[in-house]
Amino acid sequence: MKKKQQNSITQMQELADLAGVSRSTVSRALSDSPLINKKTKEKIRALAKKHNYRVNEKARNFRLQKTNIITVVMMLDIKSEQHMSDPFFLDILGGIADTLSIHNYDLLLAHAPIHNILDLPDSRTFQQSDGVIFVGQGKQHENLNQIAGLDTPIIVWGANIPDKEYSLVASDNVNGGILATNHLIQIGRKKIAFFGDIEQPEIGQRYEGYKNALDKHGLKIDEQLIIDVPFEMHHARETLTQLIESNNKFDAVFCCTDVIALSAIATLNEHGISVPKDVSIVGYDDISMASYSNPPLTTVRQNIRWAGRVLVESILSKINGETIADTIIQSELIVRKSSVYKK
Repeated sequence: MKKKQQNSITQMQELADLAGVSRSTVSRALSDSPLINKKTKEKIRALAKKHNYRVNEKARNFRLQKTNIITVVMMLDIKSEQHMSDPFFLDILGGIADTLSIHNYDLLLAHAPIHNILDLPDSRTFQQSDGVIFVGQGKQHENLNQIAGLDTPIIVWGANIPDKEYSLVASDNVNGGILATNHLIQIGRKKIAFFGDIEQPEIGQRYEGYKNALDKHGLKIDEQLIIDVPFEMHHARETLTQLIESNNKFDAVFCCTDVIALSAIATLNEHGISVPKDVSIVGYDDISMASYSNPPLTTVRQNIRWAGRVLVESILSKINGETIADTIIQSELIVRKSSVYKK
């Protein structure tokens, strides 16, 4: 029988103690996580090589009953028949998939509209997964609170709601709404419409920022310009056409998503209304195609792909038994030609 090589170690904690770091840092360094700096990675890898340390994936997964699968649940809006092809979902999914690959995890995607997420714990979505990422809350906040009490770790992308019981990665939606509306006011717009379903938690917070900005500048809210516009482009176009034909006057629109903003630009142009000469448009998200629209879209950026990476790092930390804090991503106004008209 071969003797154990001198100075060999077999436990990750031993390697962590030698390096003076946590076990999670060792795990991430050995899986080449971008969250660990190059110097730390090199130090840990050198110690692992010196002490003949190897990660036994099969033994670790059997011991921890891991599947190395993370499920992503896209909370599609049922009312508007929102699709998985929505560019926001594709952008955040790209960030999630790339980061899961780095950590040697597979992705299981649940993308059909889900009327009641309390049905999920009995499905393979939970039974075959080490953890679940929910993208969006829809109107199922209370159900998410219940699921958070189960054994399977979850992380949610959505609105920061005070009574939530689940871990969260979120954009600062209220500040994003303020940034967008302040910009429109500062360029001289007075009749600013809001497009979006304010019953949705994230959209409701953007609407709150919109109201705060109008109030600060002494502008009254025109309830006729608060329009429940669906996420899906075709339905959004129908709703916008109805507004235009109603002859309600407006000189700017803050759209709660870029998809709605792009639909608004196309619909206004079809009716002979120039963007931004007649109506300024601001979107939200800064999806990949925002800078390629005609005109390029002014929008509030919330760094979607980076958010995807943070969601993965957060769920993996929870799987490893770590306590994690919520991550709030700061919003940034990106000014392009859809809002500012130059003679």
